Amino acid sequence: MVPERENAASALNGLLPLRREYTQAWHGFDRNEVRQYLDHVEAQLRRVVSDRDAAVAQTAAVARELESVRQQVGQLEARVEELKKPPERLEDLDERMQRTVTLAQARADEIVKRAEAAAEKTWAGSTEASTKLRERYTRLVTELDKQADLLHSEHENALSETRAEVQRLTVEAAQRRELLDNEAERKRRKLEREFEASQTAQKAALEKHVADQRTASKNQAERRLAEATAEAKRRLDEATGEAKRRLDEATTQAAQRTTAANRKVERLAEIREQARKSLAAAEDILNRSETQLATLPEEAVIPQASRLVGGDSPAESPTTPAAPVVPVVQPTPAKPSGATKASAPVPVKQAPPVKQAPPVKQPPAAAKQAPAAAKPGNNAPAKQHGPATKPVNGNGNGAAKPLTPAAGKPSS
Repeated sequence: MVPERENAASALNGLLPLRREYTQAWHGFDRNEVRQYLDHVEAQLRRVVSDRDAAVAQTAAVARELESVRQQVGQLEARVEELKKPPERLEDLDERMQRTVTLAQARADEIVKRAEAAAEKTWAGSTEASTKLRERYTRLVTELDKQADLLHSEHENALSETRAEVQRLTVEAAQRRELLDNEAERKRRKLEREFEASQTAQKAALEKHVADQRTASKNQAERRLAEATAEAKRRLDEATGEAKRRLDEATTQAAQRTTAANRKVERLAEIREQARKSLAAAEDILNRSETQLATLPEEAVIPQASRLVGGDSPAESPTTPAAPVVPVVQPTPAKPSGATKASAPVPVKQAPPVKQAPPVKQPPAAAKQAPAAAKPGNNAPAKQHGPATKPVNGNGNGAAKPLTPAAGKPSS
């Protein structure tokens, strides 16, 4: 593009200024008028050249704008690449986002191609106009050369034609310049609108994608929270039911054990009451026996004691030992506990045996009356209310073994 402009400028510099020397003759035109005409034509040509240079400059400006648009497109492509960078992989983007990026790239390529085509078209138009102007200039120069030869006959026609042509070229150049300006402005605005629309669409798509991602993340978080809450509630209900069941079992077992312990305590209380009554009866019998033994005469005690222990008559047994004191078993009070053990019986100390005096020989009649005299009151032995005794051996000799009541065993 630049070499063509340099060639056009060198060609114009070779043509200008126009040749002003003519062969003098006696019969011809006025040299001042010819010079004025040539100056006028040269001025017109200079204006045409300046218009041509302005069009070339405008074309260069359009080319610079095209380059700027290309740079902007490059920046936009870099921006699109930056926008595509946050996801690590392209597969992470959804299908619609990939399609949007592809469409944006295709649209940017289309815009670049259209801008290049418009610039090429504008440059071709400018080159064509310059070529036409150059051809026209050449034609004018040729016509001027012809008019120089035929100046007398064609002066007015050439002047009018040249003026009309220059005027037409000026109008056409102005119109062409205005058209180029309008076209460039229209294309610039169109590019701006398309770029803004593309940016708006991309921004809306990105915002919608971000909103969808946020909504999906929020829904997923709420769903997971609800699942965790339900799981925690279920486990809490299971733990509560298990704890309640174990508490009920422990309460039932405690109630059963308490009932069994109460029964054992009641049984032990009954046994203690029975033992107390037995002990009181034994003490009563012992006291009465001691009282009766103390009030009886010595001769009456011996047969009575012999009769109590089941021995022989006084006549047959010259030496009969005194009846031993019956030991009374006194059970200890039962302790109110679930595992109470019966205490060992505590025997009462026996009184020392009474030494029997040697028997006195009596006549048979007195001997027969002795047993009857030994009976106090109704002459009958005292009825025993205490525990019975039995002889140790068959002949009645030896100490009597008391029949103690069996100690109450605590119920298990």
